[in-house]
Amino acid sequence: MSEPHVLRSERDGILELVLNRPQKLNALTSQMMRTIRHAVDDLRDRADLKVMLIRAKGRYFCAGADLVEGDGEGYGHSATRARTGVRTTMKGGMQMLYEEMERVEKPIVVAHHATCVGGGLEMSLSCDFRLAARSAAYHFPEMGHGMLPLSGGISRLARICGPHWTKWMTVANEKVSAERALIMGLVHDIYPDETFEEDVWAFCTRLAEKPPEAVAVGKLAVELAADLASDQARQLERLTFSTLIFGKEHHELMAHMQARLGGVKT
Repeated sequence: MSEPHVLRSERDGILELVLNRPQKLNALTSQMMRTIRHAVDDLRDRADLKVMLIRAKGRYFCAGADLVEGDGEGYGHSATRARTGVRTTMKGGMQMLYEEMERVEKPIVVAHHATCVGGGLEMSLSCDFRLAARSAAYHFPEMGHGMLPLSGGISRLARICGPHWTKWMTVANEKVSAERALIMGLVHDIYPDETFEEDVWAFCTRLAEKPPEAVAVGKLAVELAADLASDQARQLERLTFSTLIFGKEHHELMAHMQARLGGVKT
């Protein structure tokens, strides 16, 4: 019996998904998308899950969406689908999944050990934290096919890296290294290939230990602030601060800190 194309495990509050279709460069099928969607639903609904980590096996992190193979449901499987170019014909809907990944009030981390292309990069742009091994690289190949990224590739990349680098990757069709991706702001950090998995897991462990209510409010506040004028964003900060400072989580953490430091009881 063959292994599933997405391996799932849970440990220490971290829900880990591993793309496991190395013979097809981890190209995404609709079945893989459904598995990821179910995991996102669990992350949202279960209090014991704090963080989701997405990584992969093989010589590619992901080669994008499967056009013709896999479970027979790739978005380009038929001539009609190829003409329309609509990725949401994949069951599960790439764009709907990526939007839900952004909405869930818990952090999602993606770890690129190797090249990340097309739909795999679009999925990664919807994650909260992107970590790269030194051997990672990034590419949107669509311009070579006379197309442009459809499922958030342009809009999310422009928001994260600005139009300057978005044109570089989509219009100029340039591939970027992990080092260039760090300069662009596409990834948050680069780790050595030899210790990549350990470094990524250590980051996720630290993230899972953060107070969950503050993390949820923080994720929402950052997303909203990015779309607001500076004075409105400042008012949002005041609202989120007031929400947290009077909450149970903050008071319990402060009481624990005072007890640990031998401070005066409140």
